[in-house]
Amino acid sequence: MKKTFDNVSILAFQCLGVKLQEQGLALEGNAGYLSKNGISLDYGYDENTQELTIENLEVGFPASMVGMNVDKVLGILDKALSDCRQK
Repeated sequence: MKKTFDNVSILAFQCLGVKLQEQGLALEGNAGYLSKNGISLDYGYDENTQELTIENLEVGFPASMVGMNVDKVLGILDKALSDCRQK
């Protein structure tokens, strides 16, 4: 599974980082791995092309027990990026 978000300015990427920090997750530079509560993914951000790529997204226990799935996680990321693009 690979999902690419286009038109992600550096400011929007930094804004997303702040939103994730509020949830206890930290973006370590422009590429890395995130994992919390059964949700894990690899991410990569290219400032030149303004693309954020999400790969290897997995949703397991306990997140799956509260109805989370891959589509919901991508939807949450998409909404957060949309909010950040408007700032």
